[in-house]
Amino acid sequence: MKYHIEKQDKEVVIRFEQLGDQAQAVIDAMGRCRQSAWACPSGECMKIADMETSADGDGLAVRLKPRPDAELSVAGLGECLKYQLPKDTQS
Repeated sequence: MKYHIEKQDKEVVIRFEQLGDQAQAVIDAMGRCRQSAWACPSGECMKIADMETSADGDGLAVRLKPRPDAELSVAGLGECLKYQLPKDTQS
């Protein structure tokens, strides 16, 4: 699995490629990030207000919207992914 994080205005989009059968595991991991923000080493999870997902073949796009009083960091979200993604899916 590969992923790319990019900022689009105030939102951040994470595009996952070569997921195979791991799409639901990735969605679950991102949900855990939002639900258990205290466990995230970078603290970025606490800044996420909303999350939208869309499938694209063997890929997945996750759009994260920040809370009104926050700004999402690409680097911080990268740290969250290292912590939250299933260990057998990271590349």
